[in-house]
Amino acid sequence: MSIAAAFRSLKASSAITWKSTGKLQQTVANCIERTGRGLHSGDVFTVKILPAAARFGRCFIFRSTVIRASIDNAVKETPLCTTLSQDGYRVLTVEHLLSALEASGVDNCRIEIEGSGDCDRSVEVISD
Repeated sequence: MSIAAAFRSLKASSAITWKSTGKLQQTVANCIERTGRGLHSGDVFTVKILPAAARFGRCFIFRSTVIRASIDNAVKETPLCTTLSQDGYRVLTVEHLLSALEASGVDNCRIEIEGSGDCDRSVEVISD
């Protein structure tokens, strides 16, 4: 298969949307939504992965706070999970979801997380 044919087949994929930026970047084509229990807290959370524009990056949205998936937002003292924090809000157990997005080639997406109860200032990516 030629490079052009391979590119056309990837571009036609229903799971990936291509945005022209000079550098090829990918996002999800549609909203992906799952509800389940957090591994550490046992609380119920809903995670939505939504398409995002090129150069948006991978960002978690919790209570209108944008938490970029960046080493700059990583909390150093969290045993058994990776936690991101911004303005006092925290998203726990992000490592598996971020690894899956990287392996899938998703460069840009909004990851909205909601809790079933009265989540104070932290949420957890579900383990289901």
